[in-house]
Amino acid sequence: MNIITDLETWLHDDCGTNAVYLADADCVEYIHEDTTTVYRRVDRILTLIYDETNTIPIGFKLKGFKRVLDSIRERYNLDEQGFVELVTVFEAVCSQIGDELFADADKKNAYAAASKLARDVKLYDLPLAA
Repeated sequence: MNIITDLETWLHDDCGTNAVYLADADCVEYIHEDTTTVYRRVDRILTLIYDETNTIPIGFKLKGFKRVLDSIRERYNLDEQGFVELVTVFEAVCSQIGDELFADADKKNAYAAASKLARDVKLYDLPLAA
């Protein structure tokens, strides 16, 4: 095997459940499947990512991640190294926007789909507390 093949194997095997924090955009992005994607913005915080059929959600982009992460760290008294599951971040966001979710069924379904995708996702390159 060569280096490229080894890297491709690693990406296929290990990166299926990895989300990445993009510091410049202050967002977390996760795509479960390597395919053509369609981005559909739900609101100012969440964008769902669909497969090429534009019907099956395969990922998401969550904006304003550092602020939410900092509030979770503060609430649970975690230091910078404290582990936070991505699904916990979705729970915090849903708590913050609260009534908006119940008022809009499409938004509620979008957040439910993203939360389901977030289960068992590992986070890399998390922002450190300022």
